[in-house]
Order: sequence, then C-alpha cells, then structure tokens
Amino acid sequence: MTTPQHPDDFLHMMRMRSASEGGIFWVDDERLAVFEPEAARRVSATNWHAFTMHDRLIDVVRRRSSTPVRWSQVRAAWLTQLHTLATAEQHGRLIERMERIIDAHLDEDVDLAMLAQDVAVRSLLPLALAGLTPDESDLVRRDLEGKLLRLVSPEPGSTFQHLRFTVVQVRSGLVVRRVLRQRADGRRRRELDLTDPFVDLLPDLGMDRALDVVTAVLTAIAGPPGTAAASLLYEFARRPEWQERLTRELTAVDPAAFRAAPPSEAPVTHRFVKEVLRLWSPPLLLVRRSKYAFDLGRTRLEPGQWYLLSPHMIHRDERVWKQPDVFDPDRFLPGASHGPADRTCYVPFGWAPKKCIGANIATVQLMALCHQLCTRYRLSVDRPQDVTMALRFAPVPENFHGRLTLR
Repeated sequence: MTTPQHPDDFLHMMRMRSASEGGIFWVDDERLAVFEPEAARRVSATNWHAFTMHDRLIDVVRRRSSTPVRWSQVRAAWLTQLHTLATAEQHGRLIERMERIIDAHLDEDVDLAMLAQDVAVRSLLPLALAGLTPDESDLVRRDLEGKLLRLVSPEPGSTFQHLRFTVVQVRSGLVVRRVLRQRADGRRRRELDLTDPFVDLLPDLGMDRALDVVTAVLTAIAGPPGTAAASLLYEFARRPEWQERLTRELTAVDPAAFRAAPPSEAPVTHRFVKEVLRLWSPPLLLVRRSKYAFDLGRTRLEPGQWYLLSPHMIHRDERVWKQPDVFDPDRFLPGASHGPADRTCYVPFGWAPKKCIGANIATVQLMALCHQLCTRYRLSVDRPQDVTMALRFAPVPENFHGRLTLR
C-alpha cells in the first residue's frame, strides 16, 4: 500500500479506514493501526508495564551487562518531584515567566504559533532543568527549537542545517552531563526541577541513562506544549462566545485561589482546555514496536511488529463521540450525552504506564494562558476564520498572525 505524502490526506484516509474496519487494520505490510480505544489501552499497558533501561553503550565498551533499571522507578522519581512542584507558589512563578515572554512582544505583529511555542518552552525549561547559566540556557533552547522545527517544518532542510542541528544537540547534551556531574559532586547547587532526582540515582543509572531520562523531559517540552498552546490560541480567536464565557469566569475568580487549583476554581476554562486537547492532541501518531503477541479479534499483532496509536483518531471516532468534529467544551459536563463513552476514549496525554508525566502541569499552563488572555491581554487576529490547521507531527495553525496588547 502506498502512503499519501501529505499528512492531511494520510490522516483522512486513516480515519475513513478506522470507521469502516473497527479501528484496527493494517496500514501496510509492516504497521498495524490500533485506533480502537480499549485495544490501544491494553496494548500500551502490556508493552510498557515491565520496561527496563539498559546502559547499552557502556555494556558494549566494557563487555558486561549493566544492572537494568525499571522505567517505573524513573517515572516514580519524576512524579514525586512533580507533586512537590504542584504548589500555588510554583504555578505563580510559571505564570510570571509566561507574562515576561509575552510582554516582550506586546503590540507587535507576530506569528502566534511560534510565540505560543516560545512561551511554552521558555516558561517550562526551569521546571525541567534549572540553574543554568545564560549561555547554557541559550544552547539548550536552541536545541529544543531545532527539534521543533524538524518536526513542524514542511521542508526537510539542507545538509548544512542538519549538521548544525547535530552540533547543537551534542553541545546541549554536554550541558546536561555537566549539570548532573557538578550537582553530584557539590560544585553546582541542587535545584527543584525534574533533573535533580536523577542526581541521587546516578550510581544506579550511570551517566548515559541519566542523560537519556533528562533528554526525554527536555524533548517532551520542545514540541507538544507549544503546539497545544498554539491550538488554544487558535480556538480562542475563533470562538468569541467562549471568550466571553471564559472572561466572565476568570475575572471573577480570586487569582491566588486560581494559582493553587486552576481546574476546581475555573471549571468552564478547564472544559475549554480539555476540548482543545481533544480536537488537537499532539502528537497525531505514535509508532511503537510490540514486545508481546496480542489477539485483536480479526487480526493478531506479533512480537517485533510495528503498530500505530493515535489520540487524534480516538478523539474523532463517531462510535465513541457524538459530533466529534464540533467544538463544544460542554461535552465534558457531568452526564453530557455527547461526552466520552468512558475514560479510555479521552487520552490527550497518552496511555498508562507511558502516559505523559506532565499532564497536570500542562493543564495548568494552558489554563494560565486562558487567564492571561482574559484578564491581562487582548488578542487581535485578522480574519481568524481564515486561519487553517496543518496536520504535521502535531496540529499547527498556519498563517496565524496577530498581536497581543495590554487590557
């Protein structure tokens, strides 16, 4: 089977086949689409439940086997640290960083998709890796920007661009190694970030695996948070009725209470964010290799075979959502007839145990952006209904230009 070159065409074809074949079908001779919600949950849960990390490079060089480290141990370290970071004080600092970045572009005509990316990455970076010098921070940001551009750009880029990207990536990795090593030997202060738990785990992980887990966090903030923020701006600009509803709610809420618990203090805004994530979940497709055999009804997935997962497909499946292409945050009201059939049908952050660890902080960031748009800034977009959404590695608004001014 020939895969269409344009992502929009490919996803449209996948959606049509998913509807006619029950959500499970062979895309080609090598890849199985698993777009049925319960099957996707089961396959993902089984494949990742006992995943371990091996120090492969060191094993090859030293001709020995490293002690495996369970992924669940790494994940638990992250979640413990995220619980510590989930405070009104830390949320307030995140919001302040977002405002400083936006304030630097007030009254400018800007590409709103790129501004959203900049706001997301630069405000989240201190949560992932704090205490960097200006030069170190600049280098890591350049690495993250390069990764994003490789994902969202419709053009492959020149050989020189790829070489430059590789050089920046290597230098960024050296920054992470230096931070880990200097924190471990006391030459650099310990920080309240998602890197710090692995300083204590260095004896078990080794430097290469510790670098891998920190890089995983940095890579995670390089794309999805920014594309989600751009999608939020896209829907906010196109929905004046929801702008009014959010403004009424957010101007009435106590800012301190909002920083402490955004979802409970602003339920309308929370539903708006959830609907944005339902329609425009990044990334669009996840490619995985099966470690086990699965009987999936009309077909079977064997160990070593590739399969595709897609929150985007599940969120637009007419078998589990009524009017899935309609933007309606009220579908998340308790008991709404057009809401999710069950929790396996709403997976914007993926599936356990590989579910995105930053789901809560991502929700806080998106709700904070709504708060800023309704209480601090005014968003102006010329002809917002003409802005289109391109489907690449994630949904990205195209030709999305406008300006932010102070209210």
